[in-house]
Amino acid sequence: MSKIQVRYDPSYKGMPSWDLSVAFYNGLDDPQIKEDKKRLQKLAKELSLYRDQFDEMEAYELSIFLRKYEAIISLSRKLLYYAHLYADTHKTEEQANVFQAKLKEKISQVFEQLGFVHFELNSLPEYKMYEFLNHPKLQRWIPWMRSIFSGYWALNEGASFIINKKSLVSSAWDRLYDETCATLKFRLNGKTYNEAEIGKKMLSNSDADTRHKIMVEMNRVYRENARIFTMCYNMILKNKRVDDELYGMKEPVSESLCENNISKEDLLCMVNEVVDSYIPISQRFYKLMARIMKVDTLRYEDRNFNPVSISDKKITWAECVKKVLEAYAEFSIDYMANAVQIINSQSIDVAPKKGKTSGAYCIRGSQPYILLNFTGSRRDVSTFAHELGHGVHHILAAEVGVLNDTTPTALAEVASEFAENLVFKQQMEEAQTDRERLSLLIDRVQDMINSIHRQISFYKFEERTHREHEKGELSTKRLNQIWREESSRCLGFDIGEDAECMWMGISHIFSMPYYVYSYAFASLVVNNLVKAYEKWDENGEFEIQEDFSDLYVDMLSNTGVEDFKSLLEPFGIDANKPDFWAKGLQVITDYIDEIEKLAKSEGLI
Repeated sequence: MSKIQVRYDPSYKGMPSWDLSVAFYNGLDDPQIKEDKKRLQKLAKELSLYRDQFDEMEAYELSIFLRKYEAIISLSRKLLYYAHLYADTHKTEEQANVFQAKLKEKISQVFEQLGFVHFELNSLPEYKMYEFLNHPKLQRWIPWMRSIFSGYWALNEGASFIINKKSLVSSAWDRLYDETCATLKFRLNGKTYNEAEIGKKMLSNSDADTRHKIMVEMNRVYRENARIFTMCYNMILKNKRVDDELYGMKEPVSESLCENNISKEDLLCMVNEVVDSYIPISQRFYKLMARIMKVDTLRYEDRNFNPVSISDKKITWAECVKKVLEAYAEFSIDYMANAVQIINSQSIDVAPKKGKTSGAYCIRGSQPYILLNFTGSRRDVSTFAHELGHGVHHILAAEVGVLNDTTPTALAEVASEFAENLVFKQQMEEAQTDRERLSLLIDRVQDMINSIHRQISFYKFEERTHREHEKGELSTKRLNQIWREESSRCLGFDIGEDAECMWMGISHIFSMPYYVYSYAFASLVVNNLVKAYEKWDENGEFEIQEDFSDLYVDMLSNTGVEDFKSLLEPFGIDANKPDFWAKGLQVITDYIDEIEKLAKSEGLI
C-alpha cells in the first residue's frame, strides 16, 4: 500500500492558540453572554409549565417539549464550556475562576427547576412509555427515552435536589483543587516551573540523578500542600458517599457502572484479569527496563523513561499535524477529513503558558475544542493523536442529537486510544533500524501499561479510600500508605517515601471519581479491535479487514445509543467470552516479547 502524503498547510505553522469567539464568545464581557443567560431563564420558565403534564401528553406535544429541552441543554453547554475553556487558560486570574463558579451556580439553579422531567418520565405507566417509544414523531429520541424510563437515578422528585447539590458541592472542592494545582511552584536548578512544566522535565530528562531530583521536588511541593489536598479529597469522598445514599447506590462504584452501562461482573472480570497480569506484564516490563538501564531496580521516576533513545530532535507543530493526519488518512480519508475540520477551525490551544492548566483534553460537541501542552516530544505526537481522536469521535457522535449524545466515559476513551495506535503503526512502518523500532515499542508499552495497569492501581486506590472513609476521615499518612502499597504492587518495586505524595497530582480522582478504570476498559477494547483489524491468515500472512474503517466510523457514531458489547459485534468480537480481556492483554505481552528479542539483538541485555 502506498503511503498517503498530507501537504503542509500554512495555518499549521507556529503554536496556535484557540479562538473561543468562533463557537462561543468574544470575552467575559461579551453582551451575548447576558442575552444567552436570559434566554436560558426563558426556556426554563417555558419548560417548567410542563410539570405534571407528561401522563396526559400526546406524542407530538412531547416532541415539542424535547426540542426545547435540547435547546436548553445546548445553550447551557455553550455557556459552561466557554467558562471552562477560558478558565483553563487563565487559572491565575481570579476573575476567570469567579465567572466560572457563578455561571455553574446559575445553570444549576436553572436545572433545579427542571428536576421533575426525569422523575415524571420515569414514573409514566408502562402503556404510556410504550406509546411514546413506538410513535413516529419520537423516533429520534428513542435511545434517550429508554435510558430515562429505566433511569437508575430518577428514584424520586428529590433527584433535582441531588443533581443541584452534586453540581455545587463537587465543583467547589474540584475548583479548590484545580486552583491550588495552578499556583504550585517547583524549583529546579534555580528556575521555577509550574506543574505541567516540571512533569515534562521529569519525563524527558535522560539523567537519572536529575529525574530523581525532580521527583523529590514534586513530592516536596505536594507534601507542603498536603493539608489542602487531603481536605479536598476527604470532602470529595464524603460528598460521594452522601450522593450514593440519596441515590440508593449500594457501592461507591455503582453510579459509575450505571453511567457506563457496564455490569459489576464485567468490571470485576477486567480488574481481576489486569491485577493477575501485574507480574507477567507490568512487573516483567519494568524488570526488563532495569536490565537495559543496568540497574538492580527502577525508581518511581524511571517508569516512563525510555533508555533506548534514537533522537533528541524536537518535532514542530506542523510536523506533528502532518504525521497524525497521514496516519489517519492511511486508515480512512473520511476519518482524516473530520480531523482536518477540527485543525482548521482555530479550536486548538497548543503550547504551555502561564496560567494554563496542565495535561490535555478535548471537549465534546459538533465543534470540539482541544487543549494541549505541546513541547515537541515524540510523545506529544501521540497525545495530539489521542485528543484529536476524541475530537473526531465527538463530531460523529453529535449526529445522533443532543439528548442521545451521551457516550459513557468507558467508551469515550476508545476513539482516542485507537487513534494513538494508528500513529504508532505509522511510526513502526517508517522506522529505519531495529533500535528505532525498539525505542518505539518501549514507548508504546509504557503508554499501554500506564493506561491499563497503572489506571487499575489508581482504581484500587480509589476503592480502598472510598470504603475506608466510611469509618471516618483519612489522614495524609494513611492516604500516602494506600497509594504506596497499590503503586508498588503494580510496578513491582517499592516507590518509596520520595513518591508517596504523588496521588495528589492525579486530577481524575478529585474531579471524576471512578473515571480511571475507563482508560483500562477502553484500552483493552481497542486492543481487541486492533486484533480484528490486523488479521493474520492461515499461512501467517498479514491482511487488513477491508470494511473495518466503515464499521469503525459507524461505531463511533453510535457510542451514545448502544452498549459496548453490541458495538463490537459487527467486528466479530464477542465480549461475553471469558478470554475477552485476556486477548486485549496479550497484545502487550507480544510487544514485550518483541522488546526482549530486539534488546538482545542490539546487545543491550
